[in-house]
Amino acid sequence: MKKVELVPLLGIPKVEPNDNISLLILEALKRKKINLCSNDVIVIAHKIVSIAENRFVDIGSIIPKRKAISLSKKTNVSPEMCQLIIENSKKVIKYKKNLIISENNLGIITANAGIDGSNIKDKKSVVLLPVNPNKSAMKIAHGINANSKRNIGIIISDSIGRPWRYGLTQISIGSYGVLPIKKYKKDLYGRSLNETEVPITDELASAAGLLMEKDIGVPVVLIRGYNYKKSKKDSNILLRSDKNDIFR
Repeated sequence: MKKVELVPLLGIPKVEPNDNISLLILEALKRKKINLCSNDVIVIAHKIVSIAENRFVDIGSIIPKRKAISLSKKTNVSPEMCQLIIENSKKVIKYKKNLIISENNLGIITANAGIDGSNIKDKKSVVLLPVNPNKSAMKIAHGINANSKRNIGIIISDSIGRPWRYGLTQISIGSYGVLPIKKYKKDLYGRSLNETEVPITDELASAAGLLMEKDIGVPVVLIRGYNYKKSKKDSNILLRSDKNDIFR
């Protein structure tokens, strides 16, 4: 590996429900005169995938139940939003004023179950995460690979907070074609390493996040030059089980 190149795919039009994300990416690549290579990785912000999959919810249509009303009183989050968070979570982990942390239905610990209202024209609506981001990544990869005759990797990313540090970083919530984790067994001097694992798809998502500037709309980044292993395993293998999680 000599160098890794990150290229923002500018000019992707506003995504609408039922749009073909694979086709939009291929058209953007064509406009930039970029020919794909088989070891390329494309990182896609989940928002455009969720929009294409029509994951909109009208907050006004939500009817809060008793548990949501109780949570709303404790957090100052609207009862409707609390109900939506509960419906899209396996369980609520922690909460305080204006913040709810839950394990969402994908198994990811995140604020508000990953429900997002930013960069949405309709202020009364929010967007949920894709139902199955790994399947979404596979579908997009198949569409791009079939048209480009290449074998690329796809990562679907989302921003997430970190318990002991300020700021948000991108992680992979879905992936296809990229081995999500790399295990190191020995250090430079041949000493054995225990539990030294690097979340490759998370780190690639985070690198792409440097170019996904929130206020200019860059939802897709091409990564070229990283020597990753191809795999049928997806981002779910990065989820830590309850028995291996000392913080829950």
